[in-house]
Amino acid sequence: MREILAAIDLSAQAEHVFGRAVQLATQHGAELTLAHIAAHGDEAESSRAETGLARADQKLREYSAPAELKVNYRVAIGNPAHEIAALARQTGADLIVLGAHRESPIADLFFQTTAYYILEGCDAPLLIVKDPARDPYRRVLAAIDFSPCAKRALRAAVTIAPQAEFHVLHVYETPYPAFILFNEEELEEYRRERSTKIELDVQEEMRDFLTCHADRSFPEVKTLLERDDVDAGIGKAAKRLKPDLMAMGMSGRGLAALIGSRTEEYLNAPFCDLLVTP
Repeated sequence: MREILAAIDLSAQAEHVFGRAVQLATQHGAELTLAHIAAHGDEAESSRAETGLARADQKLREYSAPAELKVNYRVAIGNPAHEIAALARQTGADLIVLGAHRESPIADLFFQTTAYYILEGCDAPLLIVKDPARDPYRRVLAAIDFSPCAKRALRAAVTIAPQAEFHVLHVYETPYPAFILFNEEELEEYRRERSTKIELDVQEEMRDFLTCHADRSFPEVKTLLERDDVDAGIGKAAKRLKPDLMAMGMSGRGLAALIGSRTEEYLNAPFCDLLVTP
């Protein structure tokens, strides 16, 4: 990881964003760009925003980064999502760091739109920071369905937190429960067969992943299977494990498609810091 882009809105939450971005840049020897985008509006608002750019640049430079860390500063006026995505492409960012939402319906809507567009507008993973960065990530929960974007999410999480304890979760549901009638013995047999197949699939995916990254130190990996509604299964695993980072894919099939359709639950109210890949 060579380039990290952190979107700083100069709110109290921005301290968490800055802290995590600095921690990751220091850990990986990456260059860090701090960006503040002033949303454009009517002509008067644009004029006020233009006047405030110098102030915003000064405030960005007041964030105290380690002397050995190379930090760039960017301020601009425009649509925040468009500008952040464009800046990520321009700088070749390997990771975009963004703060979690503020508790306001309007801010929630704005944040959701921003996060969606950033993911659609560039290829870089998006890290949504909820908690202060006290240490490198220590426990990661990766919710996967083996789709390409879920694999990208897992790879991105391993890149960000190579020394963390990894829990790889796959949640599955009994197909067509309203139309298939099992007696208890048949249901138990189905569960065993399905669980065995999924576990074998997970093991195969892990072997493939290790083969692709044979030259890297791979973290400890524990596989988890939950037979439940996907939301409930993820919630149970998060409550039980208390991860400090959760990784998910944004689009595709299965779980990833679900994330695309119910994203607000995760983007606007994450259990912990959330890593999302397009």
